[in-house]
Amino acid sequence: RSRRPTMGGNANALRVVASLCCVQLVALQALYPDSGPIVKLNAKGWEAMQADTQHLWVVEFYADWCGHCKQFAPAYTKAATNLDGLVKFGAVNADDAKAKEILSANGVSGYPTIKLFLPDAKTNPYTGKVAKEALNYDGPRTAKSLVDFVTKSMPDLVVRVASADAHARFLAEGAPHLADAGAEAHRARALLFTTKSETSLMVKALALRLRGRLALGEAKRLSDESPVAKLAAQEGVETFPTLVVLPGTAPEGGEAAAREVYAGEVKYDALWSFLAARAGPELSPAARAPAAKQRALNGVDAVGAAEFAANVESDVSAWVLAFEQGANDGADDAADPARVPGLGRLAAQLRGQAHVGLVNASEAAGAQLAEQLGVETFPALRVLPYGSDRKTKAHAVDVADAAEAKRVAGESLPGDGIVMLTQGNVDQFMASAVANPEAAGAAACLLFSDKSAPPALFKALALHFAGIIDFGMSPNSDQDMLQRFQMKEVPSLLCLWPGAAPDGDGRVEMQGAKYETSAMGPMSFGSMGTFLADLAQTRLGPGWQDRAAKAAGGSGGSGAGAGVHSQAGTRRKGGEDTTVRELTADNAEELCGSAVGLCAIALLDGDRSEAATQAREGHLRTMNGLALRRRGDPAVRLSWLDATCQDHVLAAWDVSDADLPTMVVVSPSKGRFARLMGTFTVEGMSRFVSAVVAGRASTVAVAEGMPALPALDASVDCDTTLRGAAKVAAMEEDAGADADMGDIMAEILEEERQRQAALEAELAAAKADAAGSPAAGKEVPAKSREEMTELERLEAELEDCSAHDLLCQARREKQLKAIEKRRKLDEQIAEAKRKKKKQKKKSGKKAA
Repeated sequence: RSRRPTMGGNANALRVVASLCCVQLVALQALYPDSGPIVKLNAKGWEAMQADTQHLWVVEFYADWCGHCKQFAPAYTKAATNLDGLVKFGAVNADDAKAKEILSANGVSGYPTIKLFLPDAKTNPYTGKVAKEALNYDGPRTAKSLVDFVTKSMPDLVVRVASADAHARFLAEGAPHLADAGAEAHRARALLFTTKSETSLMVKALALRLRGRLALGEAKRLSDESPVAKLAAQEGVETFPTLVVLPGTAPEGGEAAAREVYAGEVKYDALWSFLAARAGPELSPAARAPAAKQRALNGVDAVGAAEFAANVESDVSAWVLAFEQGANDGADDAADPARVPGLGRLAAQLRGQAHVGLVNASEAAGAQLAEQLGVETFPALRVLPYGSDRKTKAHAVDVADAAEAKRVAGESLPGDGIVMLTQGNVDQFMASAVANPEAAGAAACLLFSDKSAPPALFKALALHFAGIIDFGMSPNSDQDMLQRFQMKEVPSLLCLWPGAAPDGDGRVEMQGAKYETSAMGPMSFGSMGTFLADLAQTRLGPGWQDRAAKAAGGSGGSGAGAGVHSQAGTRRKGGEDTTVRELTADNAEELCGSAVGLCAIALLDGDRSEAATQAREGHLRTMNGLALRRRGDPAVRLSWLDATCQDHVLAAWDVSDADLPTMVVVSPSKGRFARLMGTFTVEGMSRFVSAVVAGRASTVAVAEGMPALPALDASVDCDTTLRGAAKVAAMEEDAGADADMGDIMAEILEEERQRQAALEAELAAAKADAAGSPAAGKEVPAKSREEMTELERLEAELEDCSAHDLLCQARREKQLKAIEKRRKLDEQIAEAKRKKKKQKKKSGKKAA
């Protein structure tokens, strides 16, 4: 007998099937669609992003199953939509099997992770690979916070045109990024006249996209009396904003662009179409990549006299310079007697230990450097040992080949940051490494070696991670040490750190990680540096580089390749202090006076709030890193200024609060300055300062009659002064109070007029009485200078001049101006007193 199935069973079965279908649909649902403002980056897309030098990129590393990623997706989409066209937004799905290499290369282990990739590439100090510099976004996961971060991070290639001289220079030279551009890129200049005090993100994005093709300038008309107002009238500009294309430099056999006023919408797409049509030719990816990037592929830098002065002469790192004659493309060519064979291989072997430079002595700059270092025959190799004072002819070592160059450069590295370990001192070494958890570095790393002295590779790593990791070495295959730490072969590297708090007996359990050549490859600076960097990241977190600044007393400088220690720490062994000092009214003459050639001033927000203080400390560590990089350079004096306290100086350099942090390089003697074009990083600022020193960066003349460094106000208390929004609010409150001050000021002025009239009448009466009295002829007692006010002294000293005494009239005119200035000052003081008295009276009524 058959049994009829029940509806209940069928319904349950259908519900199960439906549930399974729903699970599958949810699993397949992507956070971001294939079309929209967010580009989904696979391996090919990632390579395209790395090659894009025209845009700033924001990339989220996410997983579809990640709950936090799902919560953040709407905000990320909103930010991408708001900045569509100006900034590129991308996303890498961690679930994509081909994305694993991308995640590993970027140190991504949690989701969502948001990184901002700057347009220019830099060389990884460990592996030598060239990739874009990434900035971590650790702020709130909101669209507004992300947009604010992106806005502040956008590179600024806009040329400021604030005077007639700057206008003429802009037309003649264009922008620094056109230094190596073809003639077609100089036919036109684009100048935006605006009344806005801050450069918009849209304008910066346009300038970045036009890099190498067209110079985009900005002239800010902030008042009717400003030089820009005259420029605007000269160019026939009456409404703002107005974009004008101006003739640049005519190419050989051609003509400069015609003057043209843009009449379209002030929107990104429309502006881009207009400017791109008038710019130089589109650059190929190879042409867009900086020459430094191409040279970095084989680790060899082109060096001439200017590069030597800017980047080598005061550098602490060891350098190997190859001097050649003939064609100079950096390739190895053993058959050509004018070339140095194996140069690329030498650069790879010395990565992290020394820099390798190529000098073409067939060119004037190379010949000058060859003569400076005493090189007369070619090809030639010279090793300039480690130390900022050893890049001279007297210290240069003539070596026969690449192998000898490698040995000499390695031997010059100091090893005093490495403790030579024995059974007698290893316990003390380990105890000191873990004694203070708050001050301890990431780990203590021990090298077990058959050598009697630290090898060059280990010395380079110790210099690079100074203040982050403690380094020790067990030499000569010490069997007791090998057995104690259970090492079976040499060389071996073992890193140890405390695993937990001490137990009741004060003992600390140690954890460790061994460098495994089977998994990580042979020992090299790239592989070992990556291993140690990952260890520091795991132990100390994303800000592990900052810990070097807290290392007591420093640790001996930075290794070649601009490593971690070069971005933090303030004092090297040997006592050279590289702490960047604050610029104040008391030391302004010392740090940026007329006797100083160039002064590089970091403009920072000095707000005393906790968040601002932490940010400022990070910026100061960056400045100290720059000081380490350029130590010994007599051409530039570094300092930093509390720019939100001494905010009156910002206008002189065309800077606003929104631009902070930034840097200006000032020439006090020439009355000129240059504003940072790049990122506030050690690399970015070092390149900028070098460009200014070498004359490759455009400078701007300060306003006529103004000093290059405006006088700093010594009376301002930066600990209590109002800043930012609080200051604006206070000014608005004062403005409101000023509306009620008209009658009061009138009363003050009337009282002053009556007082002066009474004084003059009294003096006239006294003179008349003296003339008619028996005592006539006797001198009437007058106030002494000590009894007079400043205004009375000035009036008493006013000269009476005849109509023909022109010199006297000139002096009198000057005296009258001084009297008027003092009278206005006295009025302002009286106004301030009256206002304070009124506010005090109001406060008393409220209290009652």
